[in-house]
Amino acid sequence: MSYFDESGKFHDHRVVAFGGVICSAEGMDPFFEDWHGCLDQNGLRVLTMKEVLRHDRPLSPKKPALGVEARTAALLPFIECIRRHLWIVTGIALDVKAFESLPSHCHQLLGDDPFYTAFLRTLLMVIDFAKHDDKLMLVCDDEEQMALRMYKLYRRVKRIHTEAREKLRALCFGDDEWMYALQAADLVSSVLRREADKKFFQTPYDYEQLFSALTKQPDRAAGETIWACGFSFADKAMLLNLANSLRTLPNTTVS
Repeated sequence: MSYFDESGKFHDHRVVAFGGVICSAEGMDPFFEDWHGCLDQNGLRVLTMKEVLRHDRPLSPKKPALGVEARTAALLPFIECIRRHLWIVTGIALDVKAFESLPSHCHQLLGDDPFYTAFLRTLLMVIDFAKHDDKLMLVCDDEEQMALRMYKLYRRVKRIHTEAREKLRALCFGDDEWMYALQAADLVSSVLRREADKKFFQTPYDYEQLFSALTKQPDRAAGETIWACGFSFADKAMLLNLANSLRTLPNTTVS
């Protein structure tokens, strides 16, 4: 099972990110129970990062957690929950200006919206993570304006990529209010986008401690099941390499 969400629209942000989590179907029940406990502890019905990162506003009537330090402390248990129950945390962040400055032949392959490039790269990355006989379900947050193009790209990759045809079994769209793993994906992509903004543009941000907690080495003594946490930061050079690699695959135009 893999769950992914985006953070940032390219018209409004200089970095867009697509990140998420991967785990076995059997591991979801204890994760759900633990995540629900984190929500209840903070007086939240759903973890929505664009809301909870605003530390100048109360987190909830039950737990104000005002200020960076208090808000970080309130959010760390969600990071710990991910690391206790899930296997892989991954994602990609793209420099929007670098994407827009690519030569025209690259845009013929990658399209004009960097989100779909992030989605394509994630599909290929998830396939690489999976073992030969693994069967994968990809669940994304339900956004009507993006879902159809994502599905068409998913089908195209399955048609021309042998491993994708064997490993990818479903692309689904869900409501993060009811799917806690999509809330986890929202957390991952939101923190990833801010870390990428720092990496690309040397911009400090309030929640660097969350990224450090997410990406530290696994602590087996503490019962953590996470075994990989890796992100790609796509600057112009990486995007050029991706576009060139797609030339070898027929009919993989993103747009």
